[in-house]
Amino acid sequence: MNDQQEITELLARYADAVNRSDLEAWTKVWSEDGIYTLNGAPKKVGRDAIVALYEKAMGIVESMLQVVHNGTVEVDGDSATGRWYVSEHHGLGDGKSVYVIGVYQDRYIRTADGWKFAERHFDQLYLENRNGELSGTSFPFPAPKV
Repeated sequence: MNDQQEITELLARYADAVNRSDLEAWTKVWSEDGIYTLNGAPKKVGRDAIVALYEKAMGIVESMLQVVHNGTVEVDGDSATGRWYVSEHHGLGDGKSVYVIGVYQDRYIRTADGWKFAERHFDQLYLENRNGELSGTSFPFPAPKV
């Protein structure tokens, strides 16, 4: 496998862990000093802080389906950057759910264990409340972060 394929596999492992609610597998895709932001909230630095944020965010979600769509990867030695589009369906319970289309802007690093996320920034591009309504809100594309 070449570097781009390995990074694409990293994305697949991330989404698979999210969809299966597998915290252990999700944790393994991060570098020790990784950086994570969600929708412009203050960044979390370090694997422990990232995992704590993920657990808090997933604590309000009964079910989650994340689908990775198209993306780009640019490799420069032992680091790389990428941008990936995803759609997500969050089941919130009591018949409530939301549908999200978003973009991840990433930086990856090669480690002894393979490629890991060094930075991951998620921004919503579209959010739709699916509580019987058929309306949604679109968001502008975010400024580059990596």
